[in-house]
Amino acid sequence: MLASIPLAALALAGSATASSLGFGVAKGVLECARAVTQLSCHSKYEISANSSATCCYNGALQEGSKESGLFLATQFWDAQPSTGPEDSTTIHGLWPDYCDGTYPQFCSNVSGIPEYTGAEIRSVLQKYDPELLAYMDVYYKDYQGNDESFWEHEYNKHGTCISTLRTECQPPLPGISREDYAVVGYFRQIVNRFRKLPTYRWLEEAGIVPSNTTTYTLAEIEGALSKKHGGVPYVGCTKKNQLDEFWYYFNTYGRIESGIFVPGPSTTKSSCPATGIRYL
Repeated sequence: MLASIPLAALALAGSATASSLGFGVAKGVLECARAVTQLSCHSKYEISANSSATCCYNGALQEGSKESGLFLATQFWDAQPSTGPEDSTTIHGLWPDYCDGTYPQFCSNVSGIPEYTGAEIRSVLQKYDPELLAYMDVYYKDYQGNDESFWEHEYNKHGTCISTLRTECQPPLPGISREDYAVVGYFRQIVNRFRKLPTYRWLEEAGIVPSNTTTYTLAEIEGALSKKHGGVPYVGCTKKNQLDEFWYYFNTYGRIESGIFVPGPSTTKSSCPATGIRYL
């Protein structure tokens, strides 16, 4: 697998952007080094989308647009039909949000981040991180059975909208293109977030387990998960009051691929009723 890159090296990666925008390398590194000290959506100063700082800060993709530095690590609970392991949720994705409950989507034409097909994603991961791919084959499932199509949708809809994943923000390394490096980094972080959010186990520890007869309250579910996560997540239900989704919210210091994630509360009201929730 590719080794992790030190923070200083990630700041240096911003020099490519700095050069293309007419900044000197030293200024680009300084801007990045300063930006990584700022919490996304809560920067103490304005971070321009036209500076190299947005290679090290999850901010706006273009000048005049809103920052998209609130991230949702999202999961499914698919019971009908059953998808993935019986004792775990499955991965949905990692989405950038405009810090206000709305989000960008399909940003390739703005960010310059190229879209990938599902087959290309599988090929890249097989080449550079086969262990990651093997994990995704178990936990990153499409309920209709087309996992690669699902990964393609998630990367093209959400990954292309993250400023630190832009091609010019990736370090030039031998043996891997900058575009492929961004793909690997994005899916690594998706899996990393998922593994740190064991929803099934957290609910089980609170006495909340799947059942075809027992029902639960929203307060019980939110309380069990917020105690572990540090912020109240979004809990999603179907129209039949069946649990089916969880969204955990974070702001970040640094790049999406390697930064520090700070838990926060949901900006979206739950779609579940207060009582009578079915966890099939």
